[in-house]
Amino acid sequence: MRSGEIVAYAASFAGPVAGNAILAMVSVLAVEWNTTGDAVLLAIPAFMLPFAVIQIFSGSISTAYDRRLTLSLGLLVYIVGSIGAAFSPSLMVFLMVRVVQGVGYAFVAPVLVPIVSDIAGKGRQGLAMGYLGSTSTAGVTVGPLMGGLFAEYNWRLAFIAIAVMASVVLVAVLVVFRKGSESPRTRTTPKQSLGRLASTAKNRDVLRLSATGFLVFVSFIGVISYLSVHLGPDGVGMGPGEIGFILMFSGLSGVFISPIAGKMVDRKGTRCCVSLGLVVAAGATVSMQFVGGMLPYIVLLSLIGFGSSFVWSALLTMLMRADPSRKDESSSIFNSARFMGFAVSPVLLAPVYLGYGFDTVVVVCGLVYVICLLLVLSTRRTLDRG
Repeated sequence: MRSGEIVAYAASFAGPVAGNAILAMVSVLAVEWNTTGDAVLLAIPAFMLPFAVIQIFSGSISTAYDRRLTLSLGLLVYIVGSIGAAFSPSLMVFLMVRVVQGVGYAFVAPVLVPIVSDIAGKGRQGLAMGYLGSTSTAGVTVGPLMGGLFAEYNWRLAFIAIAVMASVVLVAVLVVFRKGSESPRTRTTPKQSLGRLASTAKNRDVLRLSATGFLVFVSFIGVISYLSVHLGPDGVGMGPGEIGFILMFSGLSGVFISPIAGKMVDRKGTRCCVSLGLVVAAGATVSMQFVGGMLPYIVLLSLIGFGSSFVWSALLTMLMRADPSRKDESSSIFNSARFMGFAVSPVLLAPVYLGYGFDTVVVVCGLVYVICLLLVLSTRRTLDRG
């Protein structure tokens, strides 16, 4: 495994940590600023909406200019936003600096997929996407745990730790991705890049995969967001440390399973793997309405993480095959769509939770996974094995 690949994996870990750390802090921040848990959950779309929207263009920007420069500037802005979050005096300021965090990481995430794809090559593409999914999932896993543990003492320290982590990644990017060290690519002007982006947006497979990514995150984030509220003081009555520990398992199994899922994608094809992942995730999600207590939730969240590992490894591999000449643009569109799902999930599902409760939320999310399966199976069969 090359050093550039390792740095890309580290960068893919850094963003989801900040995105998900908030989930275990909801009750603590609500008390800190004398507000409600629903208001604190606005910190998720505050981060994810700009993150999702700006990604539409950031991949094209990296094509027009330089991936190293794009990554570096993005990480720098992300670090500034993380420090601002640590010293926020009010919820309003906190939401504003979460926007800054999201803007910064929007210039990082979509660049990582084509970087890893280029370094790995066709023979290792599925495995490399598995590792990328593993490190991203690790960030999803560590985020709530870190947030919960720090919230027991001082929640601000979590964002200081995130800023330090991102600073280390920034230094690694500057050292490893030396100027001019990228794989040869055709340099384009900004106008040409926008034209390439518009052309890629007409690719039906890219659009179907992007819609799938959107819906997968709507379901996944909806479950863990409202499970965190359900387990909190107004529901089951758990503390932030306990909530963070339980939510950790939504990604913990994926950390170990994603590389295996990536190998399976290379050997068995993408359709088989993505179907397996969606069926497992749907079954575990719907089953949450029938359980209670820490252990059953841990088991079901682990199964959702298992399913997600197969889903993301397969979807990312299919994406790189959908339009091989426009990997950066495809990554921008896909990542923008899937993280838009992350951003709007708490808002979309809020009426369901408030009107019908957590049990109905998991049923709706399970049905969303079924829709995802139909979308993936409607793509060209050539995406199955390249």
